[in-house]
Amino acid sequence: MLEHPASILVVEDSPINQRLLCKLLGKEGYAVRTADHGQEALALLRTFRPDLILLDILMPQMDGLELCRLLKVGEATRDIPVIFISSLDDTSDKLSGFEAGGVDYITKPFHPAEVLARISTHLKLCRLQRQLEERNRQLGLEKQKSEALLLNVLPARVAHELMERGAYTPQSFPEVTVCFVDIVQFTVAATTLSPEELLGELNALFGAFDRIVEANHCERMKTIGDAYLFVAGIPEASPDQVRNAALAALGIVEYLRERNRSGARPWQVRIGLHCGPVVGGIVGTKKYLYDIFGDAVNIAARLEALSEPMRINVSTEVRRRLDGAFDFSCPLSVEMKGKGQQSTCFLEGRRGQTSGG
Repeated sequence: MLEHPASILVVEDSPINQRLLCKLLGKEGYAVRTADHGQEALALLRTFRPDLILLDILMPQMDGLELCRLLKVGEATRDIPVIFISSLDDTSDKLSGFEAGGVDYITKPFHPAEVLARISTHLKLCRLQRQLEERNRQLGLEKQKSEALLLNVLPARVAHELMERGAYTPQSFPEVTVCFVDIVQFTVAATTLSPEELLGELNALFGAFDRIVEANHCERMKTIGDAYLFVAGIPEASPDQVRNAALAALGIVEYLRERNRSGARPWQVRIGLHCGPVVGGIVGTKKYLYDIFGDAVNIAARLEALSEPMRINVSTEVRRRLDGAFDFSCPLSVEMKGKGQQSTCFLEGRRGQTSGG
């Protein structure tokens, strides 16, 4: 007896053959239902989904071949295996049965052992096919999750190339705007917070930064502890990339001012902004990280370190590209490691819309 009895629909106009098949299949533990002709079978199949159909060919009203063709175009019935069982034994008759969509053909008078063997074989094949389809569905879902994860940690174009080719070719970018954002006194504040509070604050801050960066057509590269790095001009160059990065940096400062006024735990940031050539590529073979390298990255980091709380320290290259559209203050001459004396200034806001401290 089967643990979960398979259901079989016997479509046969001969009462004798119908009784013989019902008795034979019932002894093997199958759940059997019957129909005398094609129209009755169609009516039954509106509410009943058998695991297999035994189908006679010569029947009144609708023959078995026509019924099988109808079943194979119906979305709900096309995958039900159909075994023809008929007194027609010419090769052409059997070919007609297979062309109509049957999976097997048994001639009458039938041998009980043959009927049972063929039914068992096709039920197993059908079960394996369903298992394979389910496995493929699961693999498809896992693939979607993997692709979504890659798109979360890599720029879209980089992720798509990696998924399509299995590799990403490092690229040189002649001009990229690099922005470092560092949370002031975060390490000190972290000693007074529980792990849950600490991660909650970081997630809230970085989540807001992500939204601001994305809204200004920039790309977050990575976070390092409480430092946040984003760029404009990767992986697609843009004539507005310096402007976009500046607006994103100003947006982060304005967000924190509003947040601090709302009564939330106050945080401040220092920001450094520079533009120049970089190389971008994927680091790692098991855990992927898209990173950028070059002097522009180092200069942006040093500008951030030399900045002040809630100020955006920019290089002369950034100011030159933004001059006329944005306001700047406090020209500075600073000693920059490896660069000597460098001129920098603070980005205050758009021309005519300078935000207050």
